[in-house]
Amino acid sequence: LEAGAKPVFVFDGKPPQLKAKELAQRREAKAKAEEVVKEKRADDQASPEDVRKAASAATRVTKRHNDDVKRLLRLMGAPVVEAEGEAEAFCCALVNAGT
Repeated sequence: LEAGAKPVFVFDGKPPQLKAKELAQRREAKAKAEEVVKEKRADDQASPEDVRKAASAATRVTKRHNDDVKRLLRLMGAPVVEAEGEAEAFCCALVNAGT
């Protein structure tokens, strides 16, 4: 900010079809992680740190989480952009355009 940079928060839109396989793998990994959490919680020998690590791997970001963050950012006066597709691709386009 001191150097004159203006932050903008860009959120992902609909993922491209090419990413479908990756998203399916991520869902599968989260489901497995949720099973590990159940096992750790049921294991009397598991430390609280073991349970915390397992729970961290099983955490899912929901649409509501994203909507809450967007609302908070807007209330703080921060610019929020919802990309049509991938946020990273949108940010690259902004950089290439010199924006």
